[in-house]
Amino acid sequence: MVDHTRLSNKKTLKIGDTYAVTTGKYLGEFFVYMDSCQKYKKFLSLPKMINREIETKHIDHALNKSILEFQEALPGEVKEICIKQYRHNEKNIHRRK
Repeated sequence: MVDHTRLSNKKTLKIGDTYAVTTGKYLGEFFVYMDSCQKYKKFLSLPKMINREIETKHIDHALNKSILEFQEALPGEVKEICIKQYRHNEKNIHRRK
């Protein structure tokens, strides 16, 4: 049996973890955690399949206020597809600069 209380309060992000955005600018999107750097957390946004960089302080606030709600850790095969898409997007972003 799944402990939904634990899942909704999950604060440690791991690659492939999926979070629903419940309000605000990104309402209706799912964020798949990909990476962190300096002041930002990086996600692949579903269903748009675009990369999002959001300041860590905003992510912490969103987790504390249940604006971001943990959904699930993606299965291995799905996680790998998301990682490939994220990397593909990153290459295209850097190519345009």
